Amino acid sequence: MKPKLRALNAQQTPEGIALSDPLGISQQVLVLSPEAYYIATLFDGSRSLEDVQELLLTQHGSMVPREKLDELLKALEEAGFLETKEVLAEIEARKQALLSQPRPMVLAGTSYPGERQAFEAYLQTATAFAPEAPAAKGGLAMPHLEPARVPGLYGAAVAALRQTPPPERLLILGVAHQGLKEAAAALPTGLETPYGTLEADLEALQALDALLPYELFNSVLSFQSEHSIEFPAVFARAAWPEASVKVLPLLIDGDPSRKGVLDELATVLALLARDYPLYPLASVDLSHVGARFGHPPLDDALAGRARDTDQRYLDLLAAGDFSAAWDHLMNPGNPTYVDAYAAVHAGHKLFSDQGRVVGYQLSPELQTMSAVGAGVVAFD
Repeated sequence: MKPKLRALNAQQTPEGIALSDPLGISQQVLVLSPEAYYIATLFDGSRSLEDVQELLLTQHGSMVPREKLDELLKALEEAGFLETKEVLAEIEARKQALLSQPRPMVLAGTSYPGERQAFEAYLQTATAFAPEAPAAKGGLAMPHLEPARVPGLYGAAVAALRQTPPPERLLILGVAHQGLKEAAAALPTGLETPYGTLEADLEALQALDALLPYELFNSVLSFQSEHSIEFPAVFARAAWPEASVKVLPLLIDGDPSRKGVLDELATVLALLARDYPLYPLASVDLSHVGARFGHPPLDDALAGRARDTDQRYLDLLAAGDFSAAWDHLMNPGNPTYVDAYAAVHAGHKLFSDQGRVVGYQLSPELQTMSAVGAGVVAFD
């Protein structure tokens, strides 16, 4: 037997490393010591328990009794965290169910109203808080933060889109909040909104798949609860409710070591746009600072650093200097955890090289002593 650990969320907590299932196949949370977590990562499908035991002894000088390995393996299996036949069958069943219909509005009723008339009233309230916004004919960067936290920015994003002629194709560049198998992944189905379905452009997606050196539809289940796809789809559809706009939903992996792959993706998207014109919409947030994100509790200094980082980044985007925007975050190691870099960089050859920063906000989470930055850039 060569057990294989599934791709899981791993979060450091005071009690240890908490493992959870990003796909929701299992609802359990398993907390392991750092040592047990390391051993669990050795269950990669290539080693038997005897192999793991020998590796720990020869490389680390640690003799772990077989019964301890059996105990850990049993806990992982009972939590649904191993790639067993039953788990793989459930994953495949959920994948086929997702692909059989448009992606539903998972967050309707929680983050926004799912019924059209109620959503329009909700949007009117959001626009009451919105700064003045110009047209965004060359693309848009908008938040995917919970709309109730930054209603004015969502209102501004919709106002900018309403002044922009409806495109034939909307390319949503979302941030993958769980790891993808490749640098990017697409969903080949439509997206439900309060205004009906935003239909997928299957022909354009298949053309993109053919241009890439990897399988584009590689992480379909990553889309099932991804708010960085759902929020922009809903609000963009609200801006163009009667237009026959088609969508290409794309998630971008945030591994900064993949910059070269992102550059290649940007080139491929620009090539695709020659035959299939694309309107780029980056669904991104900015700094994530404070206790929730591994910093000390938020104070004036950390909040000021986040604001300075975010506003400089947005200014560079608006100036069309995407290379400098990347360096601004990555040269110091992205200490405020801006999540925008990968999705924006993947589409940087599609955005206009001139824009305007419409608005910015650092939204507090008082209960976690943290904050998240969000902004809107309308490209001319």
